[in-house]
Amino acid sequence: MKSSALVRNPAAGGPKAGATPPRNRTAPDRRPALPRSQDASVPRLRLHITADAGRQIRSGHPWVFAGSVRKQNRNGDSGELAVIYDRHNKFLGIGLFDPDSELRVRLLHAGKPETVDRDWWQSQLEQALARRRGLFDERTTGYRLINGESDGWPGLVLDRYDTTLVLKLYTAAWLPRLGEVTSLVGGGPLASCQRERPVAGTAIDLDSPYRSRPQDAGGTLLLRLSRNIQDIARTKFNLRDGDALIGQCPERCPIFLESGLRFEADVLRGQKTGFFLDQRENRRLVESLAGGR
Repeated sequence: MKSSALVRNPAAGGPKAGATPPRNRTAPDRRPALPRSQDASVPRLRLHITADAGRQIRSGHPWVFAGSVRKQNRNGDSGELAVIYDRHNKFLGIGLFDPDSELRVRLLHAGKPETVDRDWWQSQLEQALARRRGLFDERTTGYRLINGESDGWPGLVLDRYDTTLVLKLYTAAWLPRLGEVTSLVGGGPLASCQRERPVAGTAIDLDSPYRSRPQDAGGTLLLRLSRNIQDIARTKFNLRDGDALIGQCPERCPIFLESGLRFEADVLRGQKTGFFLDQRENRRLVESLAGGR
């Protein structure tokens, strides 16, 4: 296989010839109201959970289910920080509260108490990026930057496709904090991608509504939403699946490198964030078996 080959995206939704390109809609330039846990006049949301749930949290389980909550001191808003205690009133952890989900709290931190502020979030982001440092060289510009619960960002993934980043949310608890997340990503991973040389070239899929556009050098952060939160995102936050949080919606599929091969990702219509990045090793295996054939 030659490094100049452009491979069709297996995760794409398959737009047909003559299809209308997606509208170039940029998310409104506003930040949703912060959860009231950040209002000093409101007491911190405190949840006491069952003994069995406490054992699970101490063993590393990332969620608190609604049925495990024995009592809480007040009603909570989606996205605010909830402090978790066991039945003996001992601190267990802190996480994002979602009153409308059976996954009532997604843990951000467990163990000893910590202050969750912007510096804490910045540290969490830097730790996730550090875990990937040295794994990829200039021959691979498509990979996952944040992998949900595994990186301490429950219900959130961030994938890179050259100078386009795609943020996928699986819980409405992140929606009130989207301004904070956008600021962190825009000042860190996205800025790093823009400093690197983008993949040059043009998509050659003649059936694609994104065709005949040169690769852009500017960075873009796109928002993708799980189906179960799209309604609340639209009605309460004026956000839609495919909105551009930074930059402009692409008019063609971004091109990125993987092991020297050029791929395109349908970041607006494709499954997940537009590509099956977790199949990288399988694609390398196929390449090794296909050599000379």
